Amino acid sequence: MNQVDQPWVYIVLFGLVFIIYAKIIPRTSATKGQANPTLHEIEEAMEHFTAELDEQNKALIQLLAETKRDYEVQTAKLTSRLEIVEKQSALTNQELNKLGFAYEELQKKAAHQPEKVPVVELQNTRVEEKIVDVEDLPVAMNLKSRYEELFSLFEQGKSVEYIAKKLNMNKGEINLIFQLAKQEEKLNAH
Repeated sequence: MNQVDQPWVYIVLFGLVFIIYAKIIPRTSATKGQANPTLHEIEEAMEHFTAELDEQNKALIQLLAETKRDYEVQTAKLTSRLEIVEKQSALTNQELNKLGFAYEELQKKAAHQPEKVPVVELQNTRVEEKIVDVEDLPVAMNLKSRYEELFSLFEQGKSVEYIAKKLNMNKGEINLIFQLAKQEEKLNAH
């Protein structure tokens, strides 16, 4: 019986496997049918995302190119300005060197010829420098003798306002005369 039972077991087992397989195949095909639309949607989403990334990359590349152009233009402008400033600086330094050399030459000439009065020419005008002693000034330049009444009133203790009214002068003029008189006294003291 063992031998006869064996083919029957195989047939039964084969039948069961066939039935189970028949039941599984429709389910997997149904699952495959549902998986295809989901896979298709994922592919579309990925393509859309890729297209957006490409657009953003193109916009970014264009922005970088414009920024680079602007940078190059600004650099060129600044370079030209710098060159102009350097040229002006070089010219200014040359002029300063010439003036310094001319000044040294004048100093050397002035040191060798002290008895001559240095003359400075400004366009068509001649200006002479002279050293004048206070003692050589005429008597009219002596402020105390010139404004004798003003100093007399001041020594009596009168106020600047009183002196201005009495002598018909401005207070500022009186104060200026007093300051000049003080300077004159200092020069005479030396």
